[in-house]
Order: sequence, then C-alpha cells, then structure tokens
Amino acid sequence: MEKLRIGIDASSFCGWGGGIDFIAMIAEALESTGKVQTFLIIGKDSIFGILWNGLSFIKRTGFHLKKYKINKRQRNVNIIESFHYCSPNTKPIFYKKTETRIINNREKQQLKCLKKNKIDIIMPSMYCDSEKFSVPRIGYIYDFQHKYFPDFFTKKEIYNRNKLFQRQLKNSKYLIVNAWDVAKDIKKFYPNEKCKIIVLPFKPFQKSTIEFKPEIEKYHLPDKYYIICNQFWMHKSHITAFEALEQLYRSGKRDIHIVCTGKMEDTRNRKFIDNLQHRIDTMECRKNIHLLGYIPKDDQIAIMKKAVGLIQPTLFEGGPGGGSTYNALCLGITCLLSDIPVNREVIGYDNVFFFERENVQQLAQLMEAHRNDTPIEEEILKKRVESNRKAYGEFLIAKLENIIAANK
Repeated sequence: MEKLRIGIDASSFCGWGGGIDFIAMIAEALESTGKVQTFLIIGKDSIFGILWNGLSFIKRTGFHLKKYKINKRQRNVNIIESFHYCSPNTKPIFYKKTETRIINNREKQQLKCLKKNKIDIIMPSMYCDSEKFSVPRIGYIYDFQHKYFPDFFTKKEIYNRNKLFQRQLKNSKYLIVNAWDVAKDIKKFYPNEKCKIIVLPFKPFQKSTIEFKPEIEKYHLPDKYYIICNQFWMHKSHITAFEALEQLYRSGKRDIHIVCTGKMEDTRNRKFIDNLQHRIDTMECRKNIHLLGYIPKDDQIAIMKKAVGLIQPTLFEGGPGGGSTYNALCLGITCLLSDIPVNREVIGYDNVFFFERENVQQLAQLMEAHRNDTPIEEEILKKRVESNRKAYGEFLIAKLENIIAANK
C-alpha cells in the first residue's frame, strides 16, 4: 500500500519557537505510524518579495540591515533544525512566493508545489481557501487571547486576528485546535459556523532518553534550578515566577534558581523586555535568574532534563500547559502550572501541580515543596511516551484518511 503524502504547512509558524515545535510534533507523530511520508512545505520569497519585505523590516527596526539578515537566517535555520531533531524523515520542499501589499501569490505557488510533489493533504494551513484549493487541507486556529486580553494587542492586531479567524472558519471545512478550551471559544464567538473542529489529544510524546551534552556546560547552569521555556511575551507572566523566587530568596532559600529559555522580544510592546529587565535588576535574587535567550532545541531539552521542575506561569495558552509542559512531562520532571482553564486539561499526571494564576505566594510554596523532586524513572517514561506517540499518530491518521476519502 502506498504511503499517504502529508504536507506540513510552515507558512505561519516560521520564527515562532512554540509554533515550530507544534508542527514538528505533528510530523513526528505521523511518521511514527509508518503509514505516511511527511513534507515540510516552506515558502521562499521571490527577489521582489525579498526587497519589499527587507525594506519593511529594516524600516520597522530602525534601518538596521544586520538585524534583517540575522532574522531571515534564524527563521530558516530554526525550523529545519527543529524538524531534524523531532522528525528526521520529514523532507523539506520549497516554493517561491511574492507576498506584499501589492502582490500575493502564496496560494497559487504553494498549490503548484503540492501538485508537483503529489501531496495528498496539507495541514495545519492558515491562509488557503478550501473551496478553491484542490488539495484537501485542514486549517488551524491557535487561541482567542485577544478576546480576553485586548490590552495586550493593538487595535490593528485585534482587527487582523478577527479577520483571519473569520476567514479560516468561512474557508475551511476542517480545523484543528490544541485544546477543548479553544473549541469552546469557537462556539462561543462564532456560534453559526459549521466548520468541523478536530481537537488534538493531550498525549505528550518526545524523546525522554536524553544523554548529557557537554555543550550545555557553556551555559554555566546552577546546581538547583526550575526552568521556564517561553518566549518573553507579556501573557507568559515570567514576573510571577521571578517574584516567587524573590520571596524564597528573602526567606533564606538562596540555593534555588530559575533558568529561562526563549526569544527575548515582544513585538506587541517594544518596551516590555526593557521594563522586565529593569525589574529583575532591582531584585535581591537577580543573580539567581538566568536568561539564556533562544537556544538550540536539543540544548533546551538537555537543560530541562537537569531541572528540578518546570514553571509555567502563563495567563493564556492555546494548548494545555503550552509546548514546554509537553516536553517536561516526557522528561518526567515536576510541572508547576498556572490554573487557567486550558492548563486544567493536563490530567492523568501525578507530577503536575497547579497554583492560582499570578499568585506569587502559592507558587513560592510549590517551589519550596518540590525543590528536591526527582524525575520519573526512564522505563516508565519510555512506555508512556511510546504509548502517547502511537495514540496521537493513529488519531491523526484516522482523521486524515476520512478527510481524503470525503474529498475524492
């Protein structure tokens, strides 16, 4: 029997660490079934697109050409690197596109690429029209954060998100979401839409047997630390964890540290990172806070494996616990999660503990209580990870086969 050829649409996930991890996880699960060949579909700018977008980026960042070159290089390298780590059998294929205010041929060029490579279905796709797009597709909606925290967004961003989601629901026969909480919000905010919603199961799977990497010694890690693996966006609420650490530090618990990985920028608020850094500089525990920035995925996982636990202080997520909780549960380390509804979908794990969101005192108490926790045994983890990967992959395959059959 010929393998299904599944396209993984990278167009909306480049440059976003959590997004790259998400589509890499989908590819890994599909590949693990042995029933498919996955292809990472990457759009490359045409010469005109490069010039237009380059000028726009340089203008936006204060005419720093060097920043533009670094940004472009990182976007391409990060996504290939993450896929090589999670799903080495996924084959990258490229199409040329022009995407500006004047010209936008992404859909046309992507479709040519899919037909040339005989792709049976593409997912998760954010911009294509199912009625006009001859290759079956599954759309994607990430979350409705802008509905709950409008102050975190500009009016233009809110308008664009609303426009995108309306378009997705109108133009998609099928949509995947990462949580029942997101599916509930679709029904809440768009009660008349008939699009079929597929809620991905919470089945964390990723490599649990990570060998020590001598390379991580360059990060000069402390002996005892919790880890936060989030991009530095306002809603991630790093400050809740830092203030909890400050409480412990002032009470004499000075051997506990926090290590953070993730890109230190928030395009919604240019001053946010500077303000956060200034706040850290005024704290007594400032030397116990380690900001590593965006680092290679396998380094991040190796560093996480040495942590006493993960802290996820987020105010909002599109999936249970965010991507870092997936990683942490696969490594068997303790997870301290804010008690927002989507995080409460993390069930069935006895090493997961919740604190009231932004409640510094509760988090400090949990950090103190679990400072000496040890990871779950490797053999137990290995069985759980393999079981989860199989269940996740088979779930996806069943949905894809039904959609392909319905579109023939």
